[in-house]
Amino acid sequence: MKIQDIFLQIFSDLTSGRRAALKFKRRCYENCIMKDGILQLKPEGEALESMLSSTVTRSHMNFKLVIFIMKKIQVLLETNSKLTKRELYYQLKDMISGQGVVDRAINLVSCLLDVGMWALNIIAQKGLIFGNLKIMLSSGETINCNVPGTLIPQDINDIVEIHSDAYFILVVEKEAIFQKLLEEDIPNKLTRPFIMITGKGFPDLNTQLFLRKLWIIMSIPVFILVDADPHGINIMLNYRFGSVANAHVSHHLAVPKARWLGLFPSEITTFNVKNQAMSSNEQKMVEKLLKTPYMEDNPGIVEELKILKQNNLKAGLEGLIKTDLFLSQKYLPYKFLHQKFI
Repeated sequence: MKIQDIFLQIFSDLTSGRRAALKFKRRCYENCIMKDGILQLKPEGEALESMLSSTVTRSHMNFKLVIFIMKKIQVLLETNSKLTKRELYYQLKDMISGQGVVDRAINLVSCLLDVGMWALNIIAQKGLIFGNLKIMLSSGETINCNVPGTLIPQDINDIVEIHSDAYFILVVEKEAIFQKLLEEDIPNKLTRPFIMITGKGFPDLNTQLFLRKLWIIMSIPVFILVDADPHGINIMLNYRFGSVANAHVSHHLAVPKARWLGLFPSEITTFNVKNQAMSSNEQKMVEKLLKTPYMEDNPGIVEELKILKQNNLKAGLEGLIKTDLFLSQKYLPYKFLHQKFI
């Protein structure tokens, strides 16, 4: 459905004395299926729906916010302009409680229109890339990614060519570990050239879209390095299978062939990694992850989650840094040499 069609329907409802409402697929695990190894929403007719109403008190503010954002998007598309999520928040900050409200409303519009945020000319950019990779943009600009701190391009659709001799892609959860690996000169420690990416924690859609594009074009393995805790594992699952929040566009974002390289909960004792007990909320998160649809076909991940639950110990990648070069000279070479990934 197009924005203009939605506006016309709302106008028709209001002028006819009917209640104006926006219907969209409900995003929850019960409303999702696994298709091609990716978490996706059920098709039209099978999916449960939710509704935002112009008259129901609890959804009235969200209804107005979604309409405002759709109008803003319509202008952006008509003028071929772009706006960051942060800029949109500042236009609304006197009316809403925080950035998260805007982010959820944008996501709702994306679901309503059944397109990714990148197709709405609203951008978010925080991911970093490093490696033997050259990116050519439609503007004629060339991005050399062998410079530390190179930002992933804002608009992935602007990429027209990619040149690289990389053998694999390494996705790192945290920027601190990303920078630590660069300090350890990891590109010269491993025997083959590779590309390294970080989403600086939970990745934005742009980082995921870029990773999938590289994977599709280059047809090389993707490995994911995260903390041995529920949040890190959830980030790995998000890169690999997609998320409930973005299940309507997961087929554009997920890399189902990606492999979890570490840190595994089972490795906390193996490598004597500094650890601590999980909080009660983290314990509940492990239980929730074990019940997700993609666990049925991934016994290796299930086993590691059970170890995390049983031992009740979590550890960050920082705990692996026993010496200045432990990550690049010991841990990662060991993992690749013995194919210790899931």
